[in-house]
Amino acid sequence: MKTTGKVSWFGGPDDNGVSPSEGLAFIFEVEDAPHLFLDYQPTGTTGLARRLDPEQYYIACRWDYDEPDQSKTELLKHMAHVRSTKTGKEFSAYPADWGPNENTGRIADISPGLMAALGIDTDDTVEVVYPIQKPDTILPVVTVALTIPQGVDLRLKVNGEIVLLDD
Repeated sequence: MKTTGKVSWFGGPDDNGVSPSEGLAFIFEVEDAPHLFLDYQPTGTTGLARRLDPEQYYIACRWDYDEPDQSKTELLKHMAHVRSTKTGKEFSAYPADWGPNENTGRIADISPGLMAALGIDTDDTVEVVYPIQKPDTILPVVTVALTIPQGVDLRLKVNGEIVLLDD
């Protein structure tokens, strides 16, 4: 599947667009995809949609469950590639739900963390490609806040490569 169109965000404790008890379309328990969820159920909620960790990279599309690679079981085995046409930034995301409703005019809903990483806002355009192979090891997104003195370079080793971080 390859599709391009408008996007919005969903999931997590601050998503008032879903009810406190709203579940997800093909993830029925935290144990089905524990890497996507907060360690706790947000106060006043019982549904999995509000328990999604907004910092993790996940996506909802109108998956065609009749397609072999888009069955409810297969969606948990693969990832989607999401690219912003505005910023050119691109990341992989875990399928987490079905949606958005066609009446929104959008082709996908993504996590707030993915939206921020892409540098986009609601109704910006993304390209979604599914499936891509999910890595053997599932690593959570880690956010670190650092104060770096002016004039000091910060270098990280990522996958064996040295990466220079700048403003």
